[in-house]
Amino acid sequence: MLFSTPFFLFVFLPVFFLLYWFLPLRRGILLLGSLVFYGWSEPVFLCVVFVSALVDWILGRGIFAWPDGRGRKWLVALGVANNLSMLIYAKYTVFGVTNLNFLLTHAGLAALTVPQIALPLGVSFIVFEKITYVVDLYRRVAKPAASFLDYLNYVFLFPKLLAGPIIKYHDISEQLSRPSHRYEDILEGLIRFIQGLGKKVLIADSVAPVVDEIFKLPTGALHPLTAWIGLGCFMVQIYFDFSGYSDMAIGLARILGFRLMENFRDPYLATSFTDFWRRWHISLSSWIKEYLYIPLGGSRGPTWRTYVNLWICFVLCGLWHGAAWNYVIFGCFHGIVLVADRAFWLRWQERLPRLVNIALTLILFGLSLVFFRSVDLSQAGHYFQALAGLPATAPDPIIFETDTLVFLGAAVLIVFSPLFTEAAMERPILRRGVPGLLVALVLLLFSIGRMTVSTFQPFLYFRF
Repeated sequence: MLFSTPFFLFVFLPVFFLLYWFLPLRRGILLLGSLVFYGWSEPVFLCVVFVSALVDWILGRGIFAWPDGRGRKWLVALGVANNLSMLIYAKYTVFGVTNLNFLLTHAGLAALTVPQIALPLGVSFIVFEKITYVVDLYRRVAKPAASFLDYLNYVFLFPKLLAGPIIKYHDISEQLSRPSHRYEDILEGLIRFIQGLGKKVLIADSVAPVVDEIFKLPTGALHPLTAWIGLGCFMVQIYFDFSGYSDMAIGLARILGFRLMENFRDPYLATSFTDFWRRWHISLSSWIKEYLYIPLGGSRGPTWRTYVNLWICFVLCGLWHGAAWNYVIFGCFHGIVLVADRAFWLRWQERLPRLVNIALTLILFGLSLVFFRSVDLSQAGHYFQALAGLPATAPDPIIFETDTLVFLGAAVLIVFSPLFTEAAMERPILRRGVPGLLVALVLLLFSIGRMTVSTFQPFLYFRF
């Protein structure tokens, strides 16, 4: 079930909120609604996550109560392995067997049968959150959930279930048994949800057909200008698609009485890759820092070790995004640039104007997205050739609809307007209160109208 579908907006949400607000046992209704939401498209995997959560729950209580020592470490290792095994099997088995077959065939050996495994929606986000539970209990930065019901609500909370933000257990543990229920939360959450819906439906979905058309052009038929236009449109699409989902998730959770962390803070105004990852997918970068980078040693060792730790983290970050070599290269690219930041670039860039640093960061990030958007390394290589002007071809007839140009203009204005204002990075696009609600209702009408006449576009991050 997806946020930007008529069924979710006009059937699931009204029925769920009527039950949630007017019946007792809200936490039970919240869990039931979340299970229906996820099980609507993944009924089999629902059982797998439930059993895995039960293992977390049992191990978690043991981890928290067990005295410090080797036994406690074994318990947390078992808890992490329980979750990683689910992720590795579902997401990386086919990738591993395919690459192993490549080596076997070149060695003259028989290839293995490639299994057919359906990738469950949101598995990467679910597993990362479940890992935080057992690790937080091991570190004693949080207490075990008051009940198995509360822990299931943490795992299955439907606003963030499929594509984040990735919520660390210790950030929400106190809210699980006592969510706040205030009128202000409902109003602000509703405005935030509509803002995200507008980002997704009006902007991201408007440019998606252009991106698809350009990236599917055959090798040698892509003009350099067209390639750069396609890359720029994809930068708009991925930002407004993913930040739109985050807005909707944060807004829905706010209506339910939960406060989730912000996931984007004007990332396209970042002045370096270090600054970029403080603004883009903040929940992922903070998870990597807290649960991977610091356990690897962080910056506590020699300088070379810090660079290796940082690079490893982002190689794994790339692999987390997808089981394909283009995602590995995407992670390698980001890791190399982040190491360069620490080694010399952050010092050198102090001599450059802010706008130059922003432009350089945008270009580098855009180039990395070629790996992200391409289906494989071969397509990425041909796209880079087109970006470099090789081979020179006649311009491709890419036609922009008038409304697409309007929404592209709106996207540029939203992204770069903070350069000319003193607004905080985390400012909402729509203001709070009754005026903001009226503007949001108008935006909602436009979004619904767009949904009825355009082709459905799934969220980009649902495949992760």
